[in-house]
Amino acid sequence: MPFVCIVKLIFYHNNSCCVNSSTAEYNSLKLVGGNNNCSGTVTLQRDYKSGTICNYYWDLKDAGVLCKQLDCGYALSTGPGAQIGILTGLIWKTNFNCIGNESLLWDCPASFWEKFSCTHDHDVTVVCSGTQWHLRLESGGSRCDGRGRVEVFYNGTWGTVCSDSMGMDEAEVICKQLDCGRALDVEYDGKFDEGSGPIWLDDMECNSKEYFLWQCSSRPWGEHNCAHSDDVGQEMRLVGGSSICSGRVEILSNKTWGTVCDDSWDIREAGVVCGQLDCGPAVRAVGQAGFGQGAGQIWLDELHCRGSESFLSQHLRNEQTV
Repeated sequence: MPFVCIVKLIFYHNNSCCVNSSTAEYNSLKLVGGNNNCSGTVTLQRDYKSGTICNYYWDLKDAGVLCKQLDCGYALSTGPGAQIGILTGLIWKTNFNCIGNESLLWDCPASFWEKFSCTHDHDVTVVCSGTQWHLRLESGGSRCDGRGRVEVFYNGTWGTVCSDSMGMDEAEVICKQLDCGRALDVEYDGKFDEGSGPIWLDDMECNSKEYFLWQCSSRPWGEHNCAHSDDVGQEMRLVGGSSICSGRVEILSNKTWGTVCDDSWDIREAGVVCGQLDCGPAVRAVGQAGFGQGAGQIWLDELHCRGSESFLSQHLRNEQTV
């Protein structure tokens, strides 16, 4: 019979002891005691032993991963067990260390702490939104086709987001929350038709590290100093090339695709487009309909970029048609 050696890794820190969890077998995860299956006290079954989780090292990033795993949207709040109800039995003393982009709670680099006391009034409780899609791109196509007026669902009603202070950092958070990849562009001033109903968010300030739009700073919900003509939308594309990173520049404005005139167009403008589309540096700027003539409206002419702009739509506030 071959010899088998099983090693248990133990690390010491501040007179506590933690066990590396990489070999643990996780069996189930659920929320109990809440108003629905998306709120309650967290119970985790590990190696076929069920228990609650001590909240000493728990934070909103951990809660966000849990809500995602349970198909319960995003985390609205998290706290100690006394908020919902105290259970009995085993308590997992765990530092999950989630980044926030993990799909499963046990994808996080967790350590299980064995030598400190924790009582059930410190059990982790989580309240999830119940659905992830409390944010959408309306008047575009599908959820992730990259264009549409930004709308959020709050207090039982869909409403819009004002474009004041809105830029690529805020767009990155929107695309991240929708699980739609990188933001390519931001459009202003009702480019996707004006919305209706309440304007829920205004003066958004994100740093692009947030996972949900409402983690950014803003005016209080429903408080604004703008009109629906300032609603936010987005879209730009390259057409006729051999890949998504080459082709004729087209912009969607007023629900109509149009082109950009090559007057004054050079490597600086091309560099802004390539950077915005996450296509690296511009290799060359092609003019004179090098990728075929477009049709319909010519939306922009005589662009003069410095090359340091983050997105071409910074020019659209003074858009010129010819």
